[in-house]
Amino acid sequence: MTKFDELIEGMVQGQKWAYMGNKEKKVDTLLESVYDERYRSASYNKERFQIRVNLQKKEDAASYAGWITAENNEKSGPYQGTSFVWFPGEGGSVAVLVIGTGGFGADTSILGRPGHGRRLRALSRLSSGRIWVKPDLLDIKNEVPAVVAQSWPEIAAALKSYSRVIYAATAVRSQEDALTVADLLDLFFHEHNTPLKGDAKTRWEGRLDDVAGSVFPSASEESILSTLRERRFVILDGPPGTGKTRLAYRIGDKIGSATHVQFHAARTYEDFVIGLFPKPTSEGLAFEVRHGDLIRANNIAKDKEHVLIIDEINRADLARVLGEAIVLFESGESMRSVCLPHAHGGDNGEFSLSPNLFVLGTRNTADRSIARMDIAIRRRFAFIEMWPILDVVEGEGVDLAKRMFSDVIHTFAEMADEDTLRLVPGHAYFLDPRPDLDKTNRLARVARRLEFELLPLLRHYLDEKICGTASEAIAGLADRIEAEILGFKK
Repeated sequence: MTKFDELIEGMVQGQKWAYMGNKEKKVDTLLESVYDERYRSASYNKERFQIRVNLQKKEDAASYAGWITAENNEKSGPYQGTSFVWFPGEGGSVAVLVIGTGGFGADTSILGRPGHGRRLRALSRLSSGRIWVKPDLLDIKNEVPAVVAQSWPEIAAALKSYSRVIYAATAVRSQEDALTVADLLDLFFHEHNTPLKGDAKTRWEGRLDDVAGSVFPSASEESILSTLRERRFVILDGPPGTGKTRLAYRIGDKIGSATHVQFHAARTYEDFVIGLFPKPTSEGLAFEVRHGDLIRANNIAKDKEHVLIIDEINRADLARVLGEAIVLFESGESMRSVCLPHAHGGDNGEFSLSPNLFVLGTRNTADRSIARMDIAIRRRFAFIEMWPILDVVEGEGVDLAKRMFSDVIHTFAEMADEDTLRLVPGHAYFLDPRPDLDKTNRLARVARRLEFELLPLLRHYLDEKICGTASEAIAGLADRIEAEILGFKK
């Protein structure tokens, strides 16, 4: 049994653990052994942490034990900064990340950095919700919700004292909960720049890959095609360069029949649904009814599956472009119909969508110059998020591209708020723009792409002041990329 397993066993036993209130059983010695087992034991690492143990048998005592940061903290009493501790209770324990009652201290930068909360929420998703995470990690006014605490082992005294400062927690009732405890413990030391070692290091490196995959999830062609056939109306939603248009075209190829449309600010209802257009005649000027993209695509779909691909769907005023036809965009109600303002095909204006018609749109989340979709329109589409994909960049084997891609992803994931995260440049900015040419010059072509496409994009974000609190980090990122390009030219 490892020392960590021994610690988990103690958490599982909770208040019944033999170490509780036992002066002969040195919990601090066990915790020191756990540290030595999992983390680098150099003095300059260990000295940055204190072990605190207050395990009492009294039911009204807020018993706890764990690690706190040593900086600006005394050996006992209230402390500042974050800590990993567990509260023993009836039927188990609760392992938590908690803020000291003395305040945020030097860990304000950790708690305020989006990457910390993003990692915690990713770990929560990976654990199927067994890790609870506070929506705002800096919130010390609100307590742990009662509905959450009720699902934990009984720790009433600890909650009375510390409920407002707990910001992540997991219940520990069996050895099966060891993984979530390890996630919180390793994250605590990782965020404090303490290297892991051995099996713990290997496990954590894999876990970080899982976290990155959860922050930037990928969607396969098969899953998108399945969703499209099920929901009928789908939008591929993501930052620039994530391959939305290319993927939409491939989906169209798989269906076997597609109409391609590009939306822009001048797109109208008459272009998309139906309208009157002037037509010269021998007697002068007359008007004819002309079918728009939607009706033409729908006519094709009467005989076979057909997908209407709308690129940059949010660049047009959708409410105006769709008009009354928006009512027809209900995936499970193909019998709906509307009366159009002009007759078409001898049916007096009555119009309905064929169940064989699919609509697949793309939307650039970085384009802040266009209005957001209103709720009525959003409700009718399924949104599939598209994010940068590392495997695509690695596949070309250009080290410069891989280094720069990793730097970009890390910077945005760590420092960007949710709005700024949607600006993250996609993998296309790191790929050879002309893969059809000689591979021997691929590195030079990628370097020019970084210089003339990626770098101007980042500078544009900064000039437009749309990077929020991540502006300084993204400015540093742009400087590093520029320095890499200059180094390559030399």
